[in-house]
Amino acid sequence: MAEQGPGTGGASTQSGYRKITTSTTGGVAVLTLANDKVNALDVEMVEEILSFVEQCEGDAGVAALVVTGRGKVFSAGLNVRQLLEKDPGYSVTLLKVLARTLEKLFGFEKPTVAAINGAAVAGGCLLACTCDARIIAEGARIGVTEVQVGVALPIVAVELMRHVCGPSAERLMLEARLATAEEACASGMAHRQVPLSDLLSEAVAQAERLATGDARAYALAKEASRRSVLRAAGSEESQALNQAVWDQWQSEETRARLGKLLEGAK
Repeated sequence: MAEQGPGTGGASTQSGYRKITTSTTGGVAVLTLANDKVNALDVEMVEEILSFVEQCEGDAGVAALVVTGRGKVFSAGLNVRQLLEKDPGYSVTLLKVLARTLEKLFGFEKPTVAAINGAAVAGGCLLACTCDARIIAEGARIGVTEVQVGVALPIVAVELMRHVCGPSAERLMLEARLATAEEACASGMAHRQVPLSDLLSEAVAQAERLATGDARAYALAKEASRRSVLRAAGSEESQALNQAVWDQWQSEETRARLGKLLEGAK
């Protein structure tokens, strides 16, 4: 696969992105998270993801989208070190753009496949869970670990996990641990596991299979099955609860706790 713009079908470079790479194979666009060693999510990276998804959304040459990570990690979640280096308001900016991106990917009318190449932690897990099909590499781990480190989940994240994992969602969110590939497939966070060497080709093949039917019928079925999630996340009550989440992330206590965790991880 050559690096190129969505839907071009040729070997032209996609310009303007610093923290993701993009390519196409046939009608399948591939978005690869490519930020530092662990593909940590910061405002610039998440905005790039959102921008590329919006491009694919309006490109008739793109029939499906695959999301994966560079190297040995899908994404370790939010870039906490950067978050603490900036003023408290940065955390809210990051969480809000992440929420918009999760909603955009979750509501994307074309088929989406997550190729989970390694650890998908917290925000990384949520990004993978927006996709219609989730294929995980053997040995990879995945989970929403926010509560374990003392931060709250935005409402869209909670609704997304309920949609993906059903009755297991609350337990997974409160236990806040990383699941093995086998556990992920049992809970719904992933659908099947494959050897890492086969992961991307399997994901592209899955995307192609999902895109073989009538595109409008697929889009309508997806919209019908997901509208309750997006409606709940956007409700007035949810927005009020989200404000409490933003406040908790910005608090001195939370920032001090995250700082201690980072120091302990050195």
